[in-house]
Amino acid sequence: MLATAIILFLFVSNAYSQQITSGSGYSGPICGEEGKGAYYTGEYRNLFVDVLGKTEAEVQTKIDKIWNHFFTPGASTAVYFEVGDDMAYILDVGNNDVRTEGQSYGMMITVQLDHKTEFDKLWRWAKKYMQHQSGVWEGYFAWQCKPDGTKIDSGCAPDGEEYFITALLFASNRWGNDGEIDYNAEAQNILKNIRNKTGVGGVHNMYNSENHMVVFSPYYDNVKFSDPSYCLPGFMELWARWAETDNEFWAEAATAARTLLKNSCHETSGLFPEYSLFDGTPYRPDWQSYDTKQYKFDAIRCAMNIGMDFNWFCADSANQAEMMTRLLTFFKNDRYKHGCFHWNGEIADANFDYNAGIAGTNGVGCFAITDNELAKEVLNKLWETEPPTGTWRYYNGMVYFLSMLNVSGNYRIYKPTMKSTQNQ
Repeated sequence: MLATAIILFLFVSNAYSQQITSGSGYSGPICGEEGKGAYYTGEYRNLFVDVLGKTEAEVQTKIDKIWNHFFTPGASTAVYFEVGDDMAYILDVGNNDVRTEGQSYGMMITVQLDHKTEFDKLWRWAKKYMQHQSGVWEGYFAWQCKPDGTKIDSGCAPDGEEYFITALLFASNRWGNDGEIDYNAEAQNILKNIRNKTGVGGVHNMYNSENHMVVFSPYYDNVKFSDPSYCLPGFMELWARWAETDNEFWAEAATAARTLLKNSCHETSGLFPEYSLFDGTPYRPDWQSYDTKQYKFDAIRCAMNIGMDFNWFCADSANQAEMMTRLLTFFKNDRYKHGCFHWNGEIADANFDYNAGIAGTNGVGCFAITDNELAKEVLNKLWETEPPTGTWRYYNGMVYFLSMLNVSGNYRIYKPTMKSTQNQ
């Protein structure tokens, strides 16, 4: 509550002397708040340079290569597909569908790398085909569509909304809102709609109103549990500052997200489950075809969320350092060989390998640890990992790309600038 009070005080006190403007692409230090993370200092570490001794040029060459690998239309390795002159989607090649996860990841990648044209094309497709414009799902996005835009599943997967909101806020702050798309208005609309549902038609809010934790899906009984990889405290810290409503709620949600990540991290292995109850206990709903108490697909993103939060805000540094040291030591001891485990660290599928997605997210986890030799080993593994190819390149590829942006210092908070009005 103290942190919330400080945030709200700063909002009010700054309003008397400053006016928020956008379109600057500003990612430097913040005025009026003190802290250790990049949000406050404007300093974004490039771990490849700092830990591995790579040059900035070497890192930039690798980032450019990854961009061309996934975002060159018509390339055999692409996941970015254009529709006409003004729309595009990110394709889950293996399943031949478009998911809010990938569409919103694509938007985050493009805003971070200043590719406005591609960002706008992705957003137009998402808004036209995925976002519900009316009815009980208004403001939410259908998480799964066919490439022609037909909705396969009208329900919501919260990580998509979380990335849509934050990418749109960054676009507003980086490019302004005077063009065809009012990015800020779009972000604020989603923020309001994920908090205004009443349960009509089985559709609820995306966050539990009592414990402030993200739900697995805001639909009927799916609100009774969560997915730890949907916990993005760094994003919620920004919403607490920039949302037009519910600022105190979002500040509490950031704290709750850190708590769920901590409680769902196994005390020995450091692994996270795919799904969990709100107390962090691994959970498998009756309808799920595979064991979601395991670490396999979604769960790999928890390390990325924690490393990003540590890098940006450093608000739970002791817990996050301990969790990431535990997790990365576990993978070191496994010789970076496997990628599917029971929560306690027992191998669940010996044929499921350590992959580019895991290499990436573990690399982001290195922001939080103090063991330089361990960090060097994990980061070397990531540096040597090539972008995924083939039928199943989509998910691990997008997670890998986001991770590479984080680790290389290219995953930044684009802030609204503050223009002084004291003498006007």
